[in-house]
Amino acid sequence: SGYHSCKIRDKDVPIEFEHAALEEHFLKMKEMKAFNDWCREMDEELVVSKVVVQSIDLFGPRIGFIKFKAEAKTKDGKAVPGIVFMRGGAVAMLIVITCKETKKQYSLLTVQPRVPVGRASLYELPAGMLDSSGDFVGVAAKELEEETGLKVQKKDLIDLTEKAFGGSCPGVYPSAGGCDEFLRIFLYRTKMEPEEISGLQDKCTGVLEEGEVIKLKVVPLDDLWKTCPDVKALSALCLYENFLARREIPSD
Repeated sequence: SGYHSCKIRDKDVPIEFEHAALEEHFLKMKEMKAFNDWCREMDEELVVSKVVVQSIDLFGPRIGFIKFKAEAKTKDGKAVPGIVFMRGGAVAMLIVITCKETKKQYSLLTVQPRVPVGRASLYELPAGMLDSSGDFVGVAAKELEEETGLKVQKKDLIDLTEKAFGGSCPGVYPSAGGCDEFLRIFLYRTKMEPEEISGLQDKCTGVLEEGEVIKLKVVPLDDLWKTCPDVKALSALCLYENFLARREIPSD
């Protein structure tokens, strides 16, 4: 074993590994976009003196998840919690479907098992992890097709988070006390015949090779806030309704 380090705001910070077996993944860790972004974008008011890697989960040849403890203080020397579950950003899509016949609006959700919260069937917005390309819109369109079967053009997706926050932050942080994940939330609106909407109900989708077992649920848009205990859905709804109220998005 040798000395390992990373650059955080141009300062050389040592990296230690709790288990020797983790050390072999050091180079993969240095290539991980989420880790590089974290190092590069650290606020200057925070001072990190050491990173201790505790566990790593591989997704094929690359690191998917990494857990580490950063020894961190504020500029005036006060220690702050630094346990990090790193997974990088994700995209989520709020789908608003208007029925051509009745003009009633619906949203399309995914239902799938979520072991971390002990739920066999959790209602959520369609979503997926970002890749290293940084192509938020492209990943959103790809995940939308994989999880719902809907093929969309990039131009048909509205980036609600970018519209709200501009460049001040990459997205919505669902669990900033322990995880770096941010959510880039997109809006996709379309119109369908009643039979098209019915055809989406309980449709099975997902990428089996990635272990996805997904069923679709169509719910009235007015009921989304009380149907779906998903931070992605509630955040998307908040942004969408505020933009509508301010007429910054046409009411369709």
